[in-house]
Amino acid sequence: MSRFINWRSNWLSGNFQLFADGVQKGMITFETWRSDAESMFEDKNYFFSNVGFWQSQTNVIDRKTHEVVAIITYDSWKSKAVISLKSGEQYEWKSAGIWKSQFTVSNYKDAHITYSASSNSGAISSDTDNELLIIAGLFIKQIYNKRAIILVACIMPIITISINRH
Repeated sequence: MSRFINWRSNWLSGNFQLFADGVQKGMITFETWRSDAESMFEDKNYFFSNVGFWQSQTNVIDRKTHEVVAIITYDSWKSKAVISLKSGEQYEWKSAGIWKSQFTVSNYKDAHITYSASSNSGAISSDTDNELLIIAGLFIKQIYNKRAIILVACIMPIITISINRH
């Protein structure tokens, strides 16, 4: 069964709204100044909690049971991540295209979710009903967006100083 979901985001906060057939079905809300997030999609409610100083891992906690239902591990050198479900299943998140405007979540067998993005909106095409995977794909996108912004913020002063010295 294919599902089609549209999403919009607020560039400043990074929050997402998810729509199916024009009706809001979910959202992801990031904490201010942090990368932790609360999400709801249809009847599922998850909390994404980043672990460690470099935030190389995220625990996904089911709000109803308070159990860790998935762990997301990030590849610091590439735009890739692995979503490991409590059941033992693993899914890979990876970006595609030069502008990183498309990305996928897949187990390369029976679950494949494709995301496309423009500036503050996009579309999701999924052949799985797993709400956690659908939400996790957008969450990971925002984590990599925040890392890129931090990298630019750190490099720009160095470039500015270098240019002003000459």
